[in-house]
Amino acid sequence: MGFTLLEMIVAMGVFIIAVLFSVGSLLSLTNAQKKALVLQSTQDNLRFALETIARDIRTGDFYYCGSSISDVPPIPSRKDCSFGGPSLTFQNVSGNTITYQMKDSRIQKKDGVLNFEPITSLDITVEYLTFYVIGSPDTDNLHPRVTIVAKGVSGSGSRRSDLNLQTTVSQRTIQR
Repeated sequence: MGFTLLEMIVAMGVFIIAVLFSVGSLLSLTNAQKKALVLQSTQDNLRFALETIARDIRTGDFYYCGSSISDVPPIPSRKDCSFGGPSLTFQNVSGNTITYQMKDSRIQKKDGVLNFEPITSLDITVEYLTFYVIGSPDTDNLHPRVTIVAKGVSGSGSRRSDLNLQTTVSQRTIQR
């Protein structure tokens, strides 16, 4: 008993349809995995940057919220900005003047007299970075608080991942 030509064509057609569905599913899963990796990378990078900033702020003093990226005092003083500012300058636990700001779509840090150095990867574009400082001047004997709001983007097209993060940090020691 042999197969007719018609039976072979039908069998091949069913087989080809099954293969097309399998390949389509595989490509879809691969694309979803790549997007998940881009999102994970974005999250890791932005969270690392915000955690680095928060760690410095917790042990710092003399928080100065700049009204522009060029508003960086040579010696830290106290200045609140409840409406937000694009830069934050303060004195860290070692006595160095630290400044954080967004420049060239990256979060950058300046330590003392050194130049600004990026702390976020080239793979991520920081679209938004704002600092809100409350309680820096010693008027209420409460811990100063700094809220950081950031938005980062990585990837493009269907693999684009947007991430919005916000954290609030309070100083560990009471000002005197």
